[in-house]
Formats: sequence, structure tokens, C-alpha cells
Amino acid sequence: MLSQIFKRGWYTEKVTDPIGRFFVWTGVSANFVSFLAVPLAVVAAWFIYQHQLAPGLLFIFLAVATDALDGAIARLRKQVSGWGSYWDAMMDKYAEMIIYVGFALGGWALPALLAAAGTMLISYAKPRAAIVMPLGNEDWPAIGERSDRTILLMAGLLVALFVPIIYGYTTVELTLYLVAVVTNIGAIQRMAFAHGLISNWEKSKK
Repeated sequence: MLSQIFKRGWYTEKVTDPIGRFFVWTGVSANFVSFLAVPLAVVAAWFIYQHQLAPGLLFIFLAVATDALDGAIARLRKQVSGWGSYWDAMMDKYAEMIIYVGFALGGWALPALLAAAGTMLISYAKPRAAIVMPLGNEDWPAIGERSDRTILLMAGLLVALFVPIIYGYTTVELTLYLVAVVTNIGAIQRMAFAHGLISNWEKSKK
């Protein structure tokens, strides 16, 4: 959902491209910037485990920022590739799971597990359908995509800095449950969408 808004938006020209030009000048590769999401996520997870939410939020933001920068670097160098896209997606998933581990070790194990499960299910829905049938450029249901869950998570942590408890529950806990609900709704949406695609594809083969 939100990813459609942010695709090549105003920030591309105003923010990511200028920073990307700096990395191009330094000679750093897009794939290396993609990899940086992992150690940044490790640092974020450590701070979250220590219940130091402010630096944890900062390093989550930095880890997420690499996703925009690596694309800008590849685009500016005219080195966009299939492998680069695959590598970027894998580094993103590693980073997300590491951050959830930080929440789990910090005392929010159940909501972190549910959020991680929803994240993996919504991510798996489309590639699993591609194993069953060839996919085109269909516009898949998008609620709970990475942009959605990242903004929810970061907004929740920001609120938690000022309002740590809401109705007897920690704000972090409620945020993770919200991410879990949104991602699982998205996974169900995608399963329903895949059912329609696969059914129509099987009918066309008869």
C-alpha cells in the first residue's frame, strides 16, 4: 500500500539520489549498501533488547534507509540487475528478522513471533504462487508490505518513548501485535488473490 506512494516519489530526486551520488563517488557498491542493513539491524536489535528504544529506533531507520540508497546507487551507475534485486530482498529479510529477535529477547517474545510470522507469510505468498503458475505484472494486494509494517513499527517505537504503557500493556507490545494483525490480513488477502489467479490459469489450460 504505502510502497506504491513511495515508489520514485519526490524524495528520490531530493534525498536518495544526492546521497546515492556520494556513495557512487566513494566507489561503494549497491550490494554492499544492501548488506549494511544487516549489521545496522544487529545494533538496533541490541538496543531494543536493552530497552533503549531511542537508539534502537535510530538504527532501525538507518537499516531501512539502505533499501532506498542501494536502489539509487544501482540506478545512478546503471547497474540494476536481477541478482542485485534478489540480494537486496534477502538482506532486507535478514534485517527484519534480526530486529524481531531483538524484541523477542527484550521480553516481547509472543508478539514478536506473531509479527515475524505475518511478515514471512505475506512475503512468501507471491513467490509460492509463482511456483504453481507463471506470474505477470499483476498488482497484488499490498496491505502489510514492508513499507507499511516498517512505518507502523517505527511510529509505535516513537510513541513508546513518550507513552510507554497503554491500558496496562506496553506500547511496544501493542505495536508488535498491530504489525502481526496487519501482516496476517495482508497474507490472507494475497492468498485470496492467488486463489483467483490460479483458478483462472487452470481454467485457461482446459
